[in-house]
Amino acid sequence: MIENVNIGNKDRYRVNTQEAKKRQNKGLEQRWPERLKTGDNGFSIWEYQNDIIRFSEREIYLPEKKEKLIRLEGWEREVFTDCFYKNRPRLILISLAKKNGKSTFSEIVLVWFLTAQEPGEIYVCSNSKDQSNFITYRKIVLMIRKNPELDKMCRIYNDYIENIKTGSILRCLSSSYRSSAGLNPLLICIDEISSFDTDSLKFFYEELQLSPIYKCPLILVTSTAGREEQGILWDLFKASEKGNTPESYFYIKQGEEANPSSFVTKEYLDSQRNKPGMRENLFKRLHKNLWVSEEDSFVTDDDFRACLNFNLVKRPKTKIPVWLGLDVGIRSDYTAISAVTGSLEGNIELVDHKIYIPSRSEEIQFDDVKRYILELNELYNILGIEFDPYQAIQLSQDLRKERINMVELPQTHENTIRFSQNLYNLIKTRRINFYQSEEVRKSLLNCKVVYSSRGWHIVKRSGTKKIDLAVSLGMACYGATLGAGLLRPNKGRIYISGEKRNHNPEEIKELEKERERLKKVPEYNKLKVWII
Repeated sequence: MIENVNIGNKDRYRVNTQEAKKRQNKGLEQRWPERLKTGDNGFSIWEYQNDIIRFSEREIYLPEKKEKLIRLEGWEREVFTDCFYKNRPRLILISLAKKNGKSTFSEIVLVWFLTAQEPGEIYVCSNSKDQSNFITYRKIVLMIRKNPELDKMCRIYNDYIENIKTGSILRCLSSSYRSSAGLNPLLICIDEISSFDTDSLKFFYEELQLSPIYKCPLILVTSTAGREEQGILWDLFKASEKGNTPESYFYIKQGEEANPSSFVTKEYLDSQRNKPGMRENLFKRLHKNLWVSEEDSFVTDDDFRACLNFNLVKRPKTKIPVWLGLDVGIRSDYTAISAVTGSLEGNIELVDHKIYIPSRSEEIQFDDVKRYILELNELYNILGIEFDPYQAIQLSQDLRKERINMVELPQTHENTIRFSQNLYNLIKTRRINFYQSEEVRKSLLNCKVVYSSRGWHIVKRSGTKKIDLAVSLGMACYGATLGAGLLRPNKGRIYISGEKRNHNPEEIKELEKERERLKKVPEYNKLKVWII
């Protein structure tokens, strides 16, 4: 039999003195600051309910600046006037070049709907929840925090914001197909819809339907032009050719008109055009808002010829430090090896290359590849060999027994992007020199560029256009510039050389300084880096 247990009165947990109550309230305030908000403030909803321009310039502070109110650009005033004074469309598409303030425009509309419009559900969407959460949501929080009156109106949590008085909720929405069904949105804000290029993201967009219970619901889409003339954004572009309607409003600027914001200057655009890794078609899409094919040539014949040094010879007789790139193919692809070194002028120089072509009946004999590398090791000082361990693990183990530094560089998407862009920057800035070789030229010209959301990388134009030598060259250059930490961060110069030259006293002093600097590099002693 269970005995009765005296639980006690709940009043025993309550404080009895004023001092104790103050301490308890202080602890509650520290733990739950948002729950203590009541929504009472001096903010007049009716004052801004029909005036978003006045609301923006009086109540919204720039997230990036301290205590600085928004100053609307001319194009923002034009869109606000057309969409919130003259008419209330259900769809707004803003398509401009990058860095023109499209996101800030969306954030203003989101805060205005949350604080000055009818109660409802407001959602921020993008191709990933992380993007909408950590970028757009963070800036909205800063806008509200910087205005004390708006801060009193809203309870801000990690993943949503609540208007205390009206009950409106602003939330980041995942691009999961199931999560978009069953919602009743007042406002849907979609950022960079050009990246909605998968079937799941298209289903997600189709499931986002405005609720009929609201007076003025809205879908706001902001995006730069896409990579292919298909998909959701392309359909919206085609619909814009019929002009604006009471239901749909399109503000699309392309070409020379793609940068209407006053802070996007010619100097800024020139700096972006000349930025390392910026290709012409990519610049046209990002900064001119043009639909262009981004599968273009890697480099041109003129680019290759501009890097030719007719004084260079294949396999020089001087014992110099080199980096090798090894791209292994067994049946369908070639096996290619490239060797590069650095010069006192700060350039990378091609030292040697070799291609092994498999026959239809026989695979590549790795013993031949091993003998060639050991031969190079006798001629030069091999600092490292960049290779993909997927098909060359046994070869790498054999070469390690010969005390050769083997550096694994798996040809993942990220690594391919890195060494492709590194090689491109070297060629475009003329910081790599080639000797005359038709094999190297053809391999580079056989490359084309394919873009993705994470960057661009090189691929072959077709199955018959081999690029294995270009890949091995990219791997070797990547190892020479980054693998041993030999790239000076501020000047971008390589400081490895074994060329026998007569230096004047000033050059010797400069080289001695660089020798002392390189001693601080962790790989200095391990890889025997020196300056002669």
